[in-house]
Amino acid sequence: MSSYDESEEIERAKREIHDFLGRLEQLAHGDTSVGEFFGFLRQEMHRLMESVAEVVWVVGENGQVEPASHAGIDATGVSGTPAAVDAHNRLVTGLFGSPTGLIVPPGGSVAGPDGVVAGSNESGLVVIAAPIDSSAGRAGLIEIFHHPNQDDVQRGYLRFSEQVAGLAAVYLDRRRNAQQLSDQRRQLAEIDAQQSALSQVERFSRAVHESLDPVATAFVLANEARRIIGCDRVSVLVKRGRSLRLEAVSGQESVERRASAVQAIEALTRVVARAGDPLWHPDAEAEVLPQIEQELENYIDESHATALAIIPLAKPRPTAVVKPGGVDAVAVAKAEAAPADNPEPIGALVAEWFSSAAVDGGRRARVELVAEHGKVALFNALSHTGLPLYPLLNFLGKSRVLTTARNLPKTVAAALAALAALAALVFVPAELRLEGKGTLEPVHRREVFAQIEGVVERIEPGIEGGAEVKAGQLLAMLRNRDLEVAIADVVGRKASSEEQLVSTRRSLLEDDKISADEKLRLAGRRAQLEREVESLEAQLALYAEKKKELEVRSPIEGVIVTWQVRDLLLLRPVEKGQVLMSVADKTGPWELEVNMPDDRLGHVNRAAAEARAAGRELEVDYILATDPGTRHRGSVKEIHEQAEVRGDEGNTVLVRVTIDPSRHEKEELGAGASVTARIACGRRPLGYVWFHDVLAFIQTQILFRLW
Repeated sequence: MSSYDESEEIERAKREIHDFLGRLEQLAHGDTSVGEFFGFLRQEMHRLMESVAEVVWVVGENGQVEPASHAGIDATGVSGTPAAVDAHNRLVTGLFGSPTGLIVPPGGSVAGPDGVVAGSNESGLVVIAAPIDSSAGRAGLIEIFHHPNQDDVQRGYLRFSEQVAGLAAVYLDRRRNAQQLSDQRRQLAEIDAQQSALSQVERFSRAVHESLDPVATAFVLANEARRIIGCDRVSVLVKRGRSLRLEAVSGQESVERRASAVQAIEALTRVVARAGDPLWHPDAEAEVLPQIEQELENYIDESHATALAIIPLAKPRPTAVVKPGGVDAVAVAKAEAAPADNPEPIGALVAEWFSSAAVDGGRRARVELVAEHGKVALFNALSHTGLPLYPLLNFLGKSRVLTTARNLPKTVAAALAALAALAALVFVPAELRLEGKGTLEPVHRREVFAQIEGVVERIEPGIEGGAEVKAGQLLAMLRNRDLEVAIADVVGRKASSEEQLVSTRRSLLEDDKISADEKLRLAGRRAQLEREVESLEAQLALYAEKKKELEVRSPIEGVIVTWQVRDLLLLRPVEKGQVLMSVADKTGPWELEVNMPDDRLGHVNRAAAEARAAGRELEVDYILATDPGTRHRGSVKEIHEQAEVRGDEGNTVLVRVTIDPSRHEKEELGAGASVTARIACGRRPLGYVWFHDVLAFIQTQILFRLW
């Protein structure tokens, strides 16, 4: 190669190096990521230096040295075995401790600050190391593996690497400064947000403690908590009696109690409250109980919420009291002591999101903060309204006008009238009549049963609801194919046996043609066939009697009271013992079947005993649903001893009442007609007659539990 070509090649290499350094400087002052910057740096150094391997080491945020970009390490042999990797790591540690760049030939070593060998180059390549020193200290290292070359060439590689390391230091300084500026701005923004949040919490705390009315407190809590939490909707449930009831929803003036969504959220919150722990949904780490999961799915189907939090609001724990001599130790012990049992929540807070799929830590903290303030305010309101005689005291406090001089006579007159009404309730007697629902039924009534299973093949003409029938009259015909098959089988077997019997008898008549043994055998065969024929005839007789059971006949003379008999029975399969229709004798006596609730049976039994002792009947007055304007009278005939559950009426006792059918129009006497009956149970104070159900509830649900 001529000197001209060599100089041209050198100039071209210088231009490439200059262009590379210029491009690298632009990247150092731009918004390039760490991976992109050091990847470009390593690739270009590999191209320009024609090196074997390159590693760019960077000190991370935690002080660990990590490779930002590397290539060709497998060709160096430093990663072949664990020992080689360990030796290379010691070499890198020594290079990091060097104040300047170094050239470490094959087999060379690097000394530490104390002069002791820190690491050695056990590869067959030259290691060229250029430290990256930023304003904050040693920030990284550029490590180049190259084939051994002349000393001046290797020193040139080192100078070039140091230039590149300087630009890398500029990049890292600029990146660190930008990060610090971003952190400062973020800290300022967080401080502003915290100040704004503190202001919101202060306003929320004042607003939620302004009222001592539980509903008003729940309303303020729902609307103010929504602003602080930043959710889409907040609902507040308050303990009413022994259950939680939805009292306030953010953005709504009232709650529609019959809405399915309201019932769903109350059911879900009650289950969560019984469990005692908050519910965060969705939460991949928490395990949801099966009963909670079912109610949760029902509510999400109703509300379409993507995330929600349910926080039971428990009674707040007592706080330590600061006395002049110091903190009250007893109060501290009560505050720190674990509760004896898990108390029922006084309320619940429900936060919902409709566009978010998770409840992160910041949202949880805001929800818990609002819940802490809310449970204190709600507990104070419930404690205030739970004081003895609170409704009366509250009414008197709001109605001071009643005790002014001008209105005092009216107030006294109203009080005297109230006392007079109370005295009348206690001392004025009245008849205690206990009401029950029932039906009007004929005494002579029979059900028509199927005596055998089969299919209703035919219903006799004229057999329909309201038709008059005679005792034993044919009503319908059943068909049983199994019975027909059995009869046909017996008939066939009987005919076959009879033919064999005739043939056997004919053979016996031919005395001269058969031997004595054969005659004896035929005589035995004849006797056997005769017994078979007799048995089959007996079976046919039994089947004939069973076939008569296919005939459905009326057990008594009367009227069919079953409606749409043909539609119900024709061509329908029936089982043995199944009721097909009912027949009633409307011309005979009638009675009422009254279902009296079992909690009133004591009054009825005492009245019946008093009536028997006095030699009279226990009177009953009743009205028909078909003629509610006319009142009729009857007497108790029988009181059943056993209570039964009858639909929505609950546990009831059947009371049979005798009536006079001549006092009714013929059109009124319909079997199964609804009646409302009242049984006269003696005279009691007027107040007891009006409020005996309330008094019974107090005795069973309150006084009984206190005794």
